[in-house]
Amino acid sequence: MAGTIWQDDVRRQVERLDADLVARHAVIFLTFVIVAFPLPFWLIFFCYIGVLLTDIAQYRILAILEKNSTALWRVTLLLAGALENFIFLIPAIVVWVIGDDLMRFVVFLAVVGSLLNASSVRSACVAYGFASMVPGIAITLWMPWAGRWHDASALGSALALAGSIGLLGYFVSALFQNNRAQHELAAMVEKVREASAAKSRFLTAMNHEVRTPLNALLGHSQLLRDTADLAEARTHAAQIEIAARSMETLVEDVVDLTAAAEGRLQFRPTTVAIRSEIARLERQPLAVAGVPTPVIRPEIADEVPEFGRFDPVLLRKCLTHLASAVLSERSGPGLAELTIRCALAPGRKDRLRFTLAAHGAEGSARGKPATIKADPGPAPEIASALLDSIARVMGANTAVLRAPDQTLVARIELPFIMVAEPPATGAEAVYGRLRTLVVDDIASNRLVVAQLLRSLRIEATEVSGGQEALDSLGDSDYDLVLLDMNMPDMDGEATLQAIRSSTRDWAGIPVVALTADTLGSQRDHYLRIGLNGFLTKPLDRRALWSEILSACPPPPPL
Repeated sequence: MAGTIWQDDVRRQVERLDADLVARHAVIFLTFVIVAFPLPFWLIFFCYIGVLLTDIAQYRILAILEKNSTALWRVTLLLAGALENFIFLIPAIVVWVIGDDLMRFVVFLAVVGSLLNASSVRSACVAYGFASMVPGIAITLWMPWAGRWHDASALGSALALAGSIGLLGYFVSALFQNNRAQHELAAMVEKVREASAAKSRFLTAMNHEVRTPLNALLGHSQLLRDTADLAEARTHAAQIEIAARSMETLVEDVVDLTAAAEGRLQFRPTTVAIRSEIARLERQPLAVAGVPTPVIRPEIADEVPEFGRFDPVLLRKCLTHLASAVLSERSGPGLAELTIRCALAPGRKDRLRFTLAAHGAEGSARGKPATIKADPGPAPEIASALLDSIARVMGANTAVLRAPDQTLVARIELPFIMVAEPPATGAEAVYGRLRTLVVDDIASNRLVVAQLLRSLRIEATEVSGGQEALDSLGDSDYDLVLLDMNMPDMDGEATLQAIRSSTRDWAGIPVVALTADTLGSQRDHYLRIGLNGFLTKPLDRRALWSEILSACPPPPPL
């Protein structure tokens, strides 16, 4: 692991040294030219040659470390970096001892330049950068005390030493900051590369997935146009329907996957009649891509409660993808049957477990091992990514397992909240006074809702339309609105929009939808436009109480 980290650092270090090569050697040459005036030529010549040789040696060592990072070569690189800077600073040491004040200033700049080079250019590897700084650190600490040879006071030397320590501390800090910034930049670049590669894979998958049902649509449409046989025409029509469902599922998956990637996939729990919701799967089959719509056989364990709070729309999406996975290996004529069993998770009363298993058309479990398709295509990548994203939003766990008979079985386990019975003393024990406005164009519906509310000891005022609701909100104070979504003239959506766009204090009042619509897409639409809850007709007293608790959180106890 350490060798791999070193090799990554070495690659970045070579790039930094290459970028700095011309400027670095230009400054080195200029420095030696300047100090050549007070010093012997042979000293400057040998020091310059020594710097060039050690610089070349470091490139050779870095090339070796890129291929094989061993402890010996790493130590050799550190020694070479320290040696190069020491040779470079030998003239500075001599000038500091024998030179005048102006030349001392020049060589002090050379020492600072050495430290700057080590803390910035050589910061890709902290150990290499610090080793290169060691000669500069030692000389910077030595310079103030060497000044005593020229009649400097002890106090002046001590102050100069303190200043040198502060300067060196800054350079060491800069070394670590530059190293951290480079690692963060490298991680960001790698993340961008991974995102680009994922985008390319996604586009490739999309190209494959769009063309497959599109070819089926075009081919079977042409065959349907030319055939005169009724049975053959029905076969082509069935294949066209399957291809259209596949494209519909694909479009929804792309939209959901984009929403999940951007953090817009929202978890909207509602109070659900669990048994009715599962039984509805039999009447509203899952749109499984690539196969004829399967026959759904729901099974519900006795311990499953009647009501619970979870997001039925997201659950349905997960069940759709899990059903596709289970049926992906199915072959043979006839419609498949899919058993969806719902039970409480073992030992848990706050988690539901759904198990999906495919069966043959006759209703018995398939006995022979399934044969995996030779080319399943890239669709599983998209479906798996979306399934993981949805499950993560719901706090659920999903798995596709291989049964002993080699068939596929899918499972999803998700948290839910059991709906408690309303308190015997009514809502007054929880809220004190709670005032609701019931909006419905049908008097019998209003009467049922109002009586249920009053049985919970909640005040209820009835109005028959959207405009009356707005007028009533302006005249009196309410805590909650129960709004029918299907009304003539001003429907529920228009009423909600008028409430939310109002500048009055009641613009943010909680609004719960009352509707006979049970389609998952319609329910999701209602929650997305700003409603605080969702109730389907006919109403249940416990479901009503649960939605009220969710839409109007009770005040904290005194």
